[in-house]
Amino acid sequence: MHEELQFSIWTMTAFIFGAVVISKLLAKKTNSVDVLWLILSGAILGNIGLLPSQNHALEYIGEIGIVFIMFALGFEENLNNFIEGLKKALGVAVIGAIFPFLAGYMGASFFGYSHNSAMVWGLTMTATAVSLTMMSLKNTGMNKTKAATGIMTAAVVDDVLSLIGVAILIPIILIGSATDGTHEAVNVMEILWIITKVVIFFGVIILVGLFAFPDKKMQKAVPITKYARFVRFPQYIYQQIGLNKFFMLHRGEYLPLFVIFIAFSMGAFANELGFHPAIGAYFAGLFMKEEYFLEKSALEEKELQSHLHIIHKFIDNIAFSVFGPIFFVNLGTKLVFDVDILSSVIPIILVLFVLVLVLQVLSAGLAAKYTGGYENHDSVLIGLGMLGRAELAFIVINIAYVQNHIISTEEFYVLIFTAFLLNISVPLLIQYWQPYYGGKKELKLFGIKLSK
Repeated sequence: MHEELQFSIWTMTAFIFGAVVISKLLAKKTNSVDVLWLILSGAILGNIGLLPSQNHALEYIGEIGIVFIMFALGFEENLNNFIEGLKKALGVAVIGAIFPFLAGYMGASFFGYSHNSAMVWGLTMTATAVSLTMMSLKNTGMNKTKAATGIMTAAVVDDVLSLIGVAILIPIILIGSATDGTHEAVNVMEILWIITKVVIFFGVIILVGLFAFPDKKMQKAVPITKYARFVRFPQYIYQQIGLNKFFMLHRGEYLPLFVIFIAFSMGAFANELGFHPAIGAYFAGLFMKEEYFLEKSALEEKELQSHLHIIHKFIDNIAFSVFGPIFFVNLGTKLVFDVDILSSVIPIILVLFVLVLVLQVLSAGLAAKYTGGYENHDSVLIGLGMLGRAELAFIVINIAYVQNHIISTEEFYVLIFTAFLLNISVPLLIQYWQPYYGGKKELKLFGIKLSK
């Protein structure tokens, strides 16, 4: 049995990497993003029986890939830009979460499903798949724009709101769906504990940034005139036990290992508090900027720059060429086609897809424009970038369908395929908007110039 399982895993892994190679080549040939081809190849392999729709080992590897992707994206991000973007993206996150929820709720109600089903539909349509969007932006060369930072920060806040929503609403839905009185009442203390963990997570993240990575840009983020002593104390601690002393042990020979250890440690911390580990890894990468390593003599600075270049290339290769693509291929395998059920729910899928797409793009785009102060071309990109549905959507579906049977098989298909269509739309629409965003093409709507 063990030998058969080992052979099966190796065979499936070979199929996945074959799909990755083909997807990369097709993306180059068609000048499109490879995420779309990765998802489609996973769906094809899954439906012809070469890959299972669920394999815990491969899904775990895929989750590692997402952690590497988010760490790599954080590594490339500018800390000041992120802090500034967080201030501007709060409205985008809140408004961009409310309207997709309403789209899901109204969609279920329109087709005659119950209130509990409508709540599940709304929750499923809420969380944003930031890793999918950021990988699509990277493939089109727009991952370092102001809009990309806005998407990233808004998506992090959006995921926090979604997490709180799941913690609060799922117990209420379970009570409402109970017919035998077996479900317990909503525990207010558990809900308060979830909110407390959110506060703890970001509090610890701030402390880690101040004490372990107190670079010049982090210091600028704190009003020194009011908190001068508070800023100098972390600087003193850093001078005594600065992480760069560990990074440069044996002339940086083990630098990749130390960096990955920090990324996964912060990912584990996020996971323990109920977040996806990729969020913790993103902040780990966000703090490790080039300026942090450039504090000594000119000769040493050149050497450290060389180390950073190697680390960037090493992390990017792991994230975008090895582990990361496995997640997207596995995502495609979730689409197991049942012709009879699928044909009966296609109209519902299309209506829900269009409803979420329109409300998500309009709400996030307008919020970016009027609450974040973004220009029109940035606002459109932010609206498009918030379209993808995150892993939390599939967690909600799993709780509602597999664990508690709140929704029917037909509803399961509706939510899965709608999420799939939304995720496919992200790379397609971002690639479509690229020439308009760069000013190579012009687009006006009702006399308003949307392009750059």
